[in-house]
Amino acid sequence: PFQGELLNPCRCDGSVRYTHQLCLLKWISERGSWTCELCCYRYHVIAIKMKKPCQWQSITITLVEKVQMVAVILGSLFLVASVTWLLWSAFSPYAVWQRKDILFQICYGMYGFMDLVCIGLIVHEGASVYRVFKRWRAVNLHWDVLNYDKATDIEESNRGEPSASLVHPTQLTSPRFQCGYVLLHLFNRMRPQEDSSEDNGSGEVVMRVTSV
Repeated sequence: PFQGELLNPCRCDGSVRYTHQLCLLKWISERGSWTCELCCYRYHVIAIKMKKPCQWQSITITLVEKVQMVAVILGSLFLVASVTWLLWSAFSPYAVWQRKDILFQICYGMYGFMDLVCIGLIVHEGASVYRVFKRWRAVNLHWDVLNYDKATDIEESNRGEPSASLVHPTQLTSPRFQCGYVLLHLFNRMRPQEDSSEDNGSGEVVMRVTSV
């Protein structure tokens, strides 16, 4: 079946360089990421518009993700209801008797603790639910995936430049490198003379011993 034109959406080369746009969008919806897992390049995509509700498609959700979504939804509902009741009970003139009752004061503490638990639950599981939402959004939006443009790839261009830690040949012409080179050259020229003088001294010692 016809699956659209071939695209070159990332830095990959060879047999994995080209892909169909529909296949790429389906893979993105299953993985929930807009980054190539081979070259780690983030695809350039443009959101056109949302599909009609009759065209919305479902996505594959695991059991763990379903539990996380239910936990976030129930935690959010409980948090909203609890905070609403606490604010009403704290400021409403019709709840003066509640504020004076010892049982309601204990309930205030319990509800406050449960609110903190719900906030922690939403923060902990919210990232997973957001990834599910991004996958759903990737399926139910009309997207336009752009081809890879090396001219606009700043990371790739920076990677191709020589490292700043390497010494550039032109740096050797600086005065500090010239002075070091001259001193090294003089030291190398002085060493043979010292070696020859040591050889001559040892030769004289041998001659004297022989003559004696």
